[in-house]
Amino acid sequence: MKPLYPTLVFPDTDIFSYRQFPLLLFGSPVYFLQLVEPAADARPTDTDMFTDSGLCQAHIPAPLESDRERFTRLVHDLSERKDDYAAQLSALTVAAMSEKKEKTSGEERYQIISALLGSPKTAATKNNLEQVDLWQARLVLAMAELLNKEKDELYQELQLLDAQEIEMFRSLQGEDRPEGEGPFAELQRIKAGLDSSRPREVKMRFQSWLQLMRQAPLPATRLWLASSPEAGDELFNEFEKRSDAAPMPILELSVPDRIEAGPTHIVSRVSKFLDDSEPIRTKIIAELDTLINKAHWSAESADDLLPTGGNHLNNWSKLIEDHFPAGSHGTAALLFYLLPGCDIASLLGLFTAADSRRSVHGLVAVLKRKQA
Repeated sequence: MKPLYPTLVFPDTDIFSYRQFPLLLFGSPVYFLQLVEPAADARPTDTDMFTDSGLCQAHIPAPLESDRERFTRLVHDLSERKDDYAAQLSALTVAAMSEKKEKTSGEERYQIISALLGSPKTAATKNNLEQVDLWQARLVLAMAELLNKEKDELYQELQLLDAQEIEMFRSLQGEDRPEGEGPFAELQRIKAGLDSSRPREVKMRFQSWLQLMRQAPLPATRLWLASSPEAGDELFNEFEKRSDAAPMPILELSVPDRIEAGPTHIVSRVSKFLDDSEPIRTKIIAELDTLINKAHWSAESADDLLPTGGNHLNNWSKLIEDHFPAGSHGTAALLFYLLPGCDIASLLGLFTAADSRRSVHGLVAVLKRKQA
């Protein structure tokens, strides 16, 4: 599969779940930050199918090298023995949100990380504290991965209660219960809660993601892709701090909410969609490239920015429905925004390879799930 509009997803470090697979349907390959490099003697895994097929590409800005085994063992302990680590992780996440890096805060974070790793107690030094900051960022992102997996498992269990079962239980309990009450209304509230991200959690993940990404040049990508509106807001907030302009919505493309199948089938289905949609994607991408490289433009509405983009939407939506019917896959959308006069890498303090291609304006797509 040839690359077509390489894309960087943020701040997720694990994109191999049924609710994340829709992120693979526009640009390819999709680059993602991988927390841990593969072991030298690692056996092939299901996720290798996605990278081998060219659908995505791991970016490892800060390899753990000799610390790899220690980190993976710690993450395993965190997943298996949550209660043992709850107090320390609570203190760690509070420290991660601290705006002021005072000496006492640095000492506290150093001691927490050392305790988690089982390291001998030594005095905190500048070099040690820099390493602690990186370990802290990794742990925040690793915990986010664990929480996401738990949420996905719960969401799948809730999905087992299909419409017929709910209707049957409703008939058994009678029609006297007021609308919006009862266990089924509560289930809907729980499902809605699973889709919403807590601003504090997203901020922690975004800042931790940035800290690791600053350790190496960005991969050569053309589009930034936020996995949720809250993640997109973190980037937009940084943009609005430094610009008089606001992010400008320019395009909305429908995508499925989820793609559920085994890895081999997922790779086959996504690859087939990318092949079938290549003519449409090529046209949309050409217009996006023209727009983000245009030094001077003005428009009274977003519709004026992509003059023929709207003509492709019906064909795109039809392809999505043919490959991933809404009845079985749900509906979501990719919302594209222009950041006028913004180089995103510079905005976030990231650096790029010397041969990286820069545009006049930043381009961000945000995955937004439809409310059930």
